[in-house]
Amino acid sequence: MGFQFDDMLRLKQSLVELNKTSHQIHMKVAKRIAQLAIRKVKKMTPVDTGDLRNNWKSEVIKKGDNYIIVIYNQVEYASFVENGHRIVIAGQTVGWVEGRFMLKLTADEMERIAPNMWQKEIDKEMRRLFGN
Repeated sequence: MGFQFDDMLRLKQSLVELNKTSHQIHMKVAKRIAQLAIRKVKKMTPVDTGDLRNNWKSEVIKKGDNYIIVIYNQVEYASFVENGHRIVIAGQTVGWVEGRFMLKLTADEMERIAPNMWQKEIDKEMRRLFGN
């Protein structure tokens, strides 16, 4: 069993192309995960006026070799709905409203499913470049 020099050239070209497209692949998957997270967090967000649900945003940041997905909501009361808050009447705390944890639960789910999403996309690209 042997190999031809042409096989080595094709392998080198495939590796060069994979290196060039790796950023695009990772950014595409990160954006897909961010979109999925936005859909899930919106579904879990309680609705009164709709402001809280409609103000979820995402951003993908590349820092070194890491792709960081930031999900945020700039509505001033978002953290109170997320984490819970005291009920204060006439300066006295009379109760507590439990948090909904819509962002925390969504982040936990994304951490669980993200590796498989990345692996599927990388496998697809490897099959495209190297066959099989």
